[in-house]
Amino acid sequence: MTQIAGSTSDSDSGGGPTPTDQVLFSRHLLEACLMGYSLFLALVIDRLHQYIRDLRRFKKDLEAVRKHNKMLEEAKHGNSEEAKKYQEEIATLNKEMKKLKLQVQEKTEEVHVSEDKALAIQKQSEGLLTEYDRLLEDNQHLRTQLLSIDRRLSNSS
Repeated sequence: MTQIAGSTSDSDSGGGPTPTDQVLFSRHLLEACLMGYSLFLALVIDRLHQYIRDLRRFKKDLEAVRKHNKMLEEAKHGNSEEAKKYQEEIATLNKEMKKLKLQVQEKTEEVHVSEDKALAIQKQSEGLLTEYDRLLEDNQHLRTQLLSIDRRLSNSS
């Protein structure tokens, strides 16, 4: 893109960039944008993967706490001193279970937000790709026009 900008300032003293240079410049700019969006999309997908992994781990921890809680409830029918100890442990585990549920809910919301962002970026990327294809067609059309003009000028001279 720098070469195109430099060649237009050197070759034309007052006309500005040629249509071909403008199309090439737009093409390079779109390619750079697509690369940036692709990298950003890869980053979003990576974070989404990590959130899903965390969500699985939290669900696994929650299930372990529930099993332990159930065992303590069953053991509660033993003597009263042990029952008090187990009740305290149950209360602690219930608090931990609530915390884990909140964390699971937060991670789930983050996953949904990340999925929405990834979808929006994908749609934007598709739009840019469509625009890129249109510019390529315009470039090809301009080239054919230029060739036909060159042929007419060479035939008339």
